[in-house]
Amino acid sequence: MEHPNQETFLNLSSYNFERFAEADNLLRSGVHIQNHKSQRKIFDFIEDNINPLKSFYERLYKAKLYEQPTVDNKYFYLDATETQNKVLNKVKLDQPTTLFAIFLFWLHKVEKRFSFHLTKQELVEILNSNHRIKPHIHKLYFTTEKEDTISVQRTLENWTNNSLNKLEKLGWVYFSEDDEKEKFEILPAFERIATIFNEVIYDIDNIKTNYDLQNQ
Repeated sequence: MEHPNQETFLNLSSYNFERFAEADNLLRSGVHIQNHKSQRKIFDFIEDNINPLKSFYERLYKAKLYEQPTVDNKYFYLDATETQNKVLNKVKLDQPTTLFAIFLFWLHKVEKRFSFHLTKQELVEILNSNHRIKPHIHKLYFTTEKEDTISVQRTLENWTNNSLNKLEKLGWVYFSEDDEKEKFEILPAFERIATIFNEVIYDIDNIKTNYDLQNQ
């Protein structure tokens, strides 16, 4: 395999080298790869070829292939500078989705309101009933807390749907095809949101939204 400016060789395991193209596309898109049934073959490929892959991404993209441990196993992801991430074509979360992920992690790990599986509707109800985060959510979309009208409910449902779809693209949640994308599972790699926003998560009452920042 060659790069315009330098030769880059990959010595991959002979029995699963054909998975490189799929693994490369997922990693460069920002997907986190873990030992889950939906990603197991790609996870095994990366684990079997971790050293040549680390060298490959460092030399070709100036990016680092990370191995992040979890309680039960680990996950892999690719990261670089902001400029290089544009070259990698990585998914970037907008502020509403980032806030959604922070609230989801807080409810899951700090408040322990649910385990790893729940439906979108169950999550909407929890988001709209928690007195500590509801004001922040309403401020994000309505500038102030509102009555629970049909319009408010639909806004929260759309926010939940859109955010979960983006988190799915990162490999942070998984939807079973049998449930028509209604029930989802929180994956181990979702722990990364806590690595990035640990201080915010554990100071949830003082979290800032666009409305807060614009009106300071």
